[in-house]
Amino acid sequence: MQQSSANLWGEFATPLFSARHPQPDSLNQALINLFTRQRTQGNRYANKEGVLSKQVSIFESSWDLFKWPQAEIQALKNFCMEHLWYCVAKSNNYSMEQCKQLRVFTECWYHLTDFGGYISSHNHPNAAWSGVYMVDPGDANPDYPDSGVLSFKDPRQLANSYIDPANVSFDRKFHMGSINFPMQAGELMLFPSYLYHEVFPYMGKRPRITVAFNCAFSHAA
Repeated sequence: MQQSSANLWGEFATPLFSARHPQPDSLNQALINLFTRQRTQGNRYANKEGVLSKQVSIFESSWDLFKWPQAEIQALKNFCMEHLWYCVAKSNNYSMEQCKQLRVFTECWYHLTDFGGYISSHNHPNAAWSGVYMVDPGDANPDYPDSGVLSFKDPRQLANSYIDPANVSFDRKFHMGSINFPMQAGELMLFPSYLYHEVFPYMGKRPRITVAFNCAFSHAA
């Protein structure tokens, strides 16, 4: 076969984005203190609207977190939104001037996950982009290497329905099946909201703490 007559490329790509806060320690400690203190106040700060997925051994806050006035909340919001706009611009080939013509609508909450806690597979159908910020990954458990891992599911539902030697070793850009991310403190993950994801059972002692958010956009009036 003549090389000039053949071409191999990929399609149906899913954009994923990660970033790490440059100095997360003081911010994360302030968030840990705030969230832990709020949890002791019963349902005052808890989500009362119901959840879209099965959650076990998890405290979930109300979904207006980014509207709270605390300095640590607004610092986290600024970090997340700065990287979200970069991600939107980069993935759409927008200039920052074009991004300024958009409005973003955000819902945001935090999770405190106790031993054995997990979140079943789900997506966020009424948003364009979703994000997770790791405040505290909790304790590592050598007996459970996937403890608390964030797992994304291949959006092509039948892609790995048949595996044999001709596709089992696909190059990373043609990957099929789940992709797992053991997030570190201060790490931010952004992904399309249509992407199904779950959190594997957390097997540590101290709570695993994350902040999650969904974003929808419209053109500015």
